[in-house]
Amino acid sequence: MTEPQLNPAILAEIARHPGVTLAGSIYAVAEADRPVTAEHLGRAGLWIHADVIMNDLAHRGVDLSLVRSLSERGIGPLDVHVIAPELDVLIDEICAQKVDRVTFPFESCPSLDAVADTAERIRSSGAAAWLAVAPGTELAEIRPCFETIDGLLVMLIEPGSTGAADPTLAARAGQTGPDLPAGVDGGVDAANLGACLDAGASYVVSGRALFSSSSPPPDADTPGRACSAPPVAPKGT
Repeated sequence: MTEPQLNPAILAEIARHPGVTLAGSIYAVAEADRPVTAEHLGRAGLWIHADVIMNDLAHRGVDLSLVRSLSERGIGPLDVHVIAPELDVLIDEICAQKVDRVTFPFESCPSLDAVADTAERIRSSGAAAWLAVAPGTELAEIRPCFETIDGLLVMLIEPGSTGAADPTLAARAGQTGPDLPAGVDGGVDAANLGACLDAGASYVVSGRALFSSSSPPPDADTPGRACSAPPVAPKGT
């Protein structure tokens, strides 16, 4: 494939907000196009966001072999977003790849202690540990974790669901305090990006909206789709 054309409206909006980091979600393009897309993101100075999904003990999403190849070749920075109901096996596999950041879902952790333990395991591998929070989880449940994580990723759409992003959820990114960076992910496009940045997001993940001329993967043909893993139930349900 030819190199993807990055959406100029998104790039221009990011440029108007110094200090904001943009990441391209390579799960948003067809599997065969992901290596070239990742290389292009790296050359453009953007982060590479890779959704690694496990469902019923089967890997889906971005294959770990691609993560390993990018890491070994020094292509990055790499942010691996783990989407799975159980984290232990995947966290160990991903940490072994020596990536820059591992993002894991709060909803897959059985307790606050488990969040802290997972974050420490990630940091011991040399990666930063970010926590993702789904729309159905109250931010108040996450606050006790702020001291044990390196950043918070606010999902604007339930992982595994379809529909449009809810940019009002981006307000959570401005509620972590000055010492904890926060980002947004899920259906971010040129239309809602400004609201996300105004809300305080310093890290933005964009998929198909960023790759304006790339082909979507065959299992993600619905606008606003975040990933194909089953939704993770909010805590307390």
